[in-house]
Amino acid sequence: MKAVVKYGYGAGETELRDVPIPEIGDDDLLIEVKAAGVCGSDIAFDNGQHADLLNPPVILGHEFSGVVAKVGKNVTRWKVGDRVVSDNTGEVCGECYACNTSDFLSCPERKGIGYGMDGGFTNYVKILGKTLARVPTSLMRIPDCMSFEEAAILDPACNGYMAVVQEAKVMPGDFVAVFGVGALGLFSIQAARAAGAAKIIAIALSSDGDDRFAMAKHCGATHIVKSDLEDAVAAVRAITNGEGVSCVVDAAGVNVVMKSCLGIVRTAGIIVKIGYDHHPYNSTLDPFIDGAIALKGHFGYDWVSWRNVMNLVEAGKFDLKCMISHRMHVSEFREAFDMVRRKESIKIILYPEQL
Repeated sequence: MKAVVKYGYGAGETELRDVPIPEIGDDDLLIEVKAAGVCGSDIAFDNGQHADLLNPPVILGHEFSGVVAKVGKNVTRWKVGDRVVSDNTGEVCGECYACNTSDFLSCPERKGIGYGMDGGFTNYVKILGKTLARVPTSLMRIPDCMSFEEAAILDPACNGYMAVVQEAKVMPGDFVAVFGVGALGLFSIQAARAAGAAKIIAIALSSDGDDRFAMAKHCGATHIVKSDLEDAVAAVRAITNGEGVSCVVDAAGVNVVMKSCLGIVRTAGIIVKIGYDHHPYNSTLDPFIDGAIALKGHFGYDWVSWRNVMNLVEAGKFDLKCMISHRMHVSEFREAFDMVRRKESIKIILYPEQL
């Protein structure tokens, strides 16, 4: 089968290869991939970043959905033909503090499917039985109303939901600001809308483009602030009548954004940081003390995130379809990656090549 393989740690060390279909054991499952989403993390891996998470040579693609194609003889919970989506948990230790509190994404021994283990930019993915025994909900059934394409991008949707609803605890009537109008920013905006936020302010650079700003409006943004054309802090303060916002989601990452976050968050508000920047912050932390402001580092989701987002999609209160801007094939991964780099897409779906 054709697969997108990250064969080394360096930038650009990714190529299309012919690889064998995985063999499964008595407790394992084989998933036939129907759709896979391209994530910004895939681009980072291709760029040579986050090497600590990689285990090359490895098939990329951690956002994927499909059907159960084969089950081991000891498997009873799943049957061939089941429509499923993975939360990309490949392996966890099952013994650490994180595992014992069901925070499996924080397990220090965790291997993610699609970077620590072979993932979904191909035809078939092996799901380990020992992982399903430790984390039964790492594989979930897709609601009948949901397409494989929609299911493949549940991962970033659940990320946004957890950041806004579960971590920031946004309530109906709150004011929310989101830095960044990429996929995670847009899904955070949708989560704020679902939570009943009264004003949702999308903040980004004008170079992000009119299409993304239009999508932000579609997803629920009540206001758009182009931070390179106007003073974002003054604009948000004016929009919120001087109060500031209860929650700021930093889905942009660059550290300069943090100073703006501190300028727009209200007293006792929260900043949820999703985006990465490996550079030092180089500023005092005193404003967090003076304003009683919480800073939450965000990574991933949990079972509640997945359950609730799927329920919201079924209820017509969360829109996954609108986020899919392009559909391509695995053999076109390089073009897809470059489109993401150029901000010419929102979410790209890759289909496996025919065998």
